[in-house]
Amino acid sequence: MDRVRFWGYRRENGRVGIRNHVVILPLDDLSNAACEAVANNIKGCLALPHPYGRLQFGEDLELHFRTLIGTGASPNVAAVVVIGIEPGWAGRVVEGIAKTGKPVEGFAIEGHGDLRTIEKASRKAKEFLQSASERRREECDIRDLWVSVKCGESDTTSGLASNPTVGNLIDKLDPLGVTSCFGETSEITGAEQVCASRGETPEVGKKFLAAWSAYNDVIEQFKTNDLSESQPTKGNIAGGLTTIEEKAFGNLEKIGRKTKYIEVLKPAETPAKGPGLY
Repeated sequence: MDRVRFWGYRRENGRVGIRNHVVILPLDDLSNAACEAVANNIKGCLALPHPYGRLQFGEDLELHFRTLIGTGASPNVAAVVVIGIEPGWAGRVVEGIAKTGKPVEGFAIEGHGDLRTIEKASRKAKEFLQSASERRREECDIRDLWVSVKCGESDTTSGLASNPTVGNLIDKLDPLGVTSCFGETSEITGAEQVCASRGETPEVGKKFLAAWSAYNDVIEQFKTNDLSESQPTKGNIAGGLTTIEEKAFGNLEKIGRKTKYIEVLKPAETPAKGPGLY
């Protein structure tokens, strides 16, 4: 039987994306304006502003770096311009993205000012965009595809139609060797034992329960164990959902009926065990 194939952009490290973005990535919220100015100057670039990057430390700061590096390393990104307030942290993100082999350049506002930084970064973004526009899709094996699933603004139809449809797709893609990711925490409350049983091994199921319990402990620590006004959200309730359990079981439909997850990841951790559900 012929392998299923799709058209994608193969990157320098062998990964394949279906988008071809040139990303202008701010290291911190103070760099958002400069990044948006660059994207405004060079049409076709994508700025990704965010409110993070200051007053963070420990694991919170490491998560910030993993998230930025992972964003730039995505195969849907052809090249990255990183802008930060100071050169040290910007350099760390550039170094992490550069390990993929893709074009990346960093700029620090400190010592140069906004206007000079925007000018220099815009010239580099123009160069990257020209190069990205010359790339062509190629036919790729379906095993090169990575897919993530996430629902939002769930209502009564989500668990009945939308999420099962996504789950059917996961059940069809998994035997073909696709890598897929499902990310939920408090949204799975009430169905956590069922979710644990979907692990490929008992150890993986226990790892999920440990992650879920740790998150639930944070919820209880701040005395919101009823998840009031959070799970289900006001929008969920307006859409007809009544309890977190109802939402959770509908949520779980997104991983299908047959597929078992092979690993539980930390936030912003890259799947590393090969094809399968994470």
